[in-house]
Amino acid sequence: MNDLDRRLIEAVCRNDLQSAKKIVKIILEQDKTQKNRMFVNRYLTMLNNSAMNLMELPADLKNLLIMEDVSVSFNENRYYLSNRENEIVGKILKLYKASQRLAEIGVNYINSTILYGESGTGKTTFGRYVAYKMGVPFAYLNFSRVVDSYLGSTQKNISKVFDHVKQQKCVFMIDEIDAIGMRRRDSKEVGEMSRIVISLMQNLDTLTSDVVLLGATNRLDIIDEALLRRFTTKHEVKKLNEQERYEMASKFLADVDFDYEDEWLVGFCERDNTQAGLMNELVEALVERYVEDE
Repeated sequence: MNDLDRRLIEAVCRNDLQSAKKIVKIILEQDKTQKNRMFVNRYLTMLNNSAMNLMELPADLKNLLIMEDVSVSFNENRYYLSNRENEIVGKILKLYKASQRLAEIGVNYINSTILYGESGTGKTTFGRYVAYKMGVPFAYLNFSRVVDSYLGSTQKNISKVFDHVKQQKCVFMIDEIDAIGMRRRDSKEVGEMSRIVISLMQNLDTLTSDVVLLGATNRLDIIDEALLRRFTTKHEVKKLNEQERYEMASKFLADVDFDYEDEWLVGFCERDNTQAGLMNELVEALVERYVEDE
């Protein structure tokens, strides 16, 4: 019995499912034998599924917030990070270390970045990657799910989410943060929506240095200026250029052992796709190959 076997047995006996999954993932990744390749790939795919690694939340938060253990579910071998995003990751990690040192002398600093750009450029996946590199859970809040038809309930929803997140060491991503900005301009109940924005800003100000805050939006131009000032870094996530699309596709196809002609891949990446669009086409190419094989 080796060390991994002992650790797995201990995790199972303690009913610590998250630790057991991490150990199983290590065992599978260490098996490089050809005879077990299909078995390993099948169960690694299951472990890398986000839905398999959601963390338990209080009942009143389950429809508002998602918390994921990305240490198990995130597959770094298939993630392409452009030079632009790599610089921002480096900045966020440095600011996190600085914020921890500031906390030791009683100074609270909120490490906050707002990501903007068109849909499909990978803002949410970027947030999951940051959490993976930090070794902390990924907390995800989609603002369109929090805004209640009864606006008074929206403030309560926001407070409940923040009360929980403040107790965690995590990366906290607020997606579609423009949902409030758009409603402030379009809604007849502007006064009530203004109070919701104020409530959001007040809650943001209470976050601790243990939380890395990420905002995401497709419409930076309509967000309240006072809200924007809560984010110390603003970064546009752009569509990849042709060379970057080639590098992203090559990395993914190499990890799934997909044989291809380079000319085919070059033509494939000439199309002006978003990151999500490119990944959808790559998966479709895999489907076609397996259909032909059958």
